[in-house]
Amino acid sequence: MKTDDGNLYIVAGASRCGKTTKVARAVKGARRIMAWDPEAQWCELRGWVKVTTKAQLLEYAQKPGPYKVAYVAGGDLKAEFDFWAGCVMYAGRYCGPLSCVAEELADVTTPAKAPGNWGILLRRGLKRGIHIYAISQRWAEADKTAIGNATEYWCFSMGGDDIEYMARKTRIPVQDLEALGKLEFIEIDRVSKQMRRGKLTFSGRGA
Repeated sequence: MKTDDGNLYIVAGASRCGKTTKVARAVKGARRIMAWDPEAQWCELRGWVKVTTKAQLLEYAQKPGPYKVAYVAGGDLKAEFDFWAGCVMYAGRYCGPLSCVAEELADVTTPAKAPGNWGILLRRGLKRGIHIYAISQRWAEADKTAIGNATEYWCFSMGGDDIEYMARKTRIPVQDLEALGKLEFIEIDRVSKQMRRGKLTFSGRGA
């Protein structure tokens, strides 16, 4: 049976290295997208709607039409993240093609198996056409399910133990990761091992 599978992009790198900017450019043309936005970055982008309650998020999850929604939650972040992931899975499974962005994953997951609805989204969401952009500064502190299910790895400048960890998981040579400069990145396909290098650039009017 032929399926229109989604992709899982693992995005790694130190703070302010360009992770969010790169993902924002990648999803610019997405028709329907939901972001886990603990730092309230995505809700500031043009065309995005800031959502702060579970009721609002669930309302969007049940809509079939286009939208760009950033969930800025408070309280128990792990519980809120679990609810967000459940809404993403519902929206992608029952209401139409969807992309999602999950920021700061080390804050809401651990190096163990992915928890709850996030684990379900990672294991079952791709075959339902959901595209997932999973972002973390330190993947050694985030869940192993996402790393193992990745379609592509996008690695920006990082340091210390993070280099060794990502080199081991992605098979990108340590020296290549060590050589990354400001706003530079390496993309690698998990299956083919095809590697691409790039650098973010900005126009005079900003990102």
